[in-house]
Order: sequence, then C-alpha cells, then structure tokens
Amino acid sequence: MWMLLHGFTGSPRSWERVVKAADFQDEPERPFLMGHGVDWNRERVTSFEEEVARLSAFASALAHPRYLCGYSMGARVALGMLASGSELFEAAVLIGVDPGLDNAEARAERRATDAERARVLRTEGLEAFVDAWEDQPLFTSQRGLSADVLDAQREIRLGHEAEGLAASLEVLGLAEMPSYAAALSSLDIPITLMAGGRDTKFATIVRNLSSRTHTGRIVDGVGHNVVLEAPHAVATALKTMKRRAHG
Repeated sequence: MWMLLHGFTGSPRSWERVVKAADFQDEPERPFLMGHGVDWNRERVTSFEEEVARLSAFASALAHPRYLCGYSMGARVALGMLASGSELFEAAVLIGVDPGLDNAEARAERRATDAERARVLRTEGLEAFVDAWEDQPLFTSQRGLSADVLDAQREIRLGHEAEGLAASLEVLGLAEMPSYAAALSSLDIPITLMAGGRDTKFATIVRNLSSRTHTGRIVDGVGHNVVLEAPHAVATALKTMKRRAHG
C-alpha cells in the first residue's frame, strides 16, 4: 500500500490526478501533514521529529507491502520517516526533496524567511499569503496549466486556516528539519529522487544524491510541483518503483 504525503499548502486532494493515472490496486493512504486542513489542531505536534514519529506510527498499521512517496515538505517528512525506520517500507519516491541544512547560517536565514511568512499569515490573512505564495518564481512553470487545474490547487490552499499553516512553517519548515543527507546515502531500500527539469535547485539535488540504490529522475519541461504539472510521470515512477522493489 502506498502512503502519499502532500506539500506545504497542499492536501490529500493534491494527489488526485496522480492516483487516477496510477490506477492503484489499493487506495493509497493520504494523511494531512500537521497544520493542514480545518482539523489541524487535533494532530498538533511541536517538532519535526514528532511529526515523523506520528506518521511512522500511522504507517506501521498499514498493510504490507508498504511504499512511501512525498512531495516537497511531504518529501522531507518522508525522508525523516525513512531515516528513522526504513524497515517500514519496501521502496520510496521523493519529489522535490531537500535533505536538510547542514550549517547554522543557512538554517538561521531560512528560519527568518519562514517567520516572515508566518507573520503574513497571522496579520494579513490566508488569501494575501496565498497570493504571494503563488507569485513565487518557483511556480512560474505552472502558468501554462489549465484554469481548472490551477483553480483546484488554489481552492485547496484556501481551504486551510492561517494559524495552521503558520504553525506548520514553525514546526516543519526546512530550518526545523534535521539534516538527513548522511542518512539518505546509507539507506538500502530502493528510492527514486524526482525533480522538474526547470527547477534548477532541486534537479541539482537529485543529480548529487543519485547512487546505485537511489535512482534520479528529472522530468523535462516542468518546475517544482511535479505532482501538479506531470501527474502521469509521477504515476509511472510509482509503478516502476513498486516493480523494482520486488524484482
């Protein structure tokens, strides 16, 4: 059974086009990350490691064989789950993953950026934040998508609560995540690392982290959100990884 973890401002609905394209035999589990959804406070945690433990406990109750996929923030949480208990899963796909910051200066800079984002959420409101979030150069490649696809994504984003997303940044932001680079290199389960070809930063990460065990997959012509922009490529990667895990 697959477990799919969405990115920041996303939701379980963010995977719908991938799920349709993959035609899974069993419906995958798609939990909310902490801070997302209207009931976010019921699953509140206070550290990145707590969220990893919460979702790992959830995964341990799933039927075997188990597979894990995450996008962006969800990929970072997924990497934490693999680092703390790779025996839970037979294989994984990590899309747009950052393995973590390994120096104090970079960590402080990112923490300040996320603190400003949290301030905007709390003082200017959810819609103003979403407007600014969608205007980032990171998402420029999405402008060629259909209005229906973009409207559905915006609806998901506006379905959260400002305080929940602010709390998510403070707990699951990149600055709060341990560096898992060394752990990733030592994992012995098959992992596919994916990034969009137009997402220079994360495509470089994929190339640097690919190895005998970890396969790199660059999807040409798309940006950071490969799940949104190329759902069929993600679906193919999931099916391929499942076959690889068993043969």
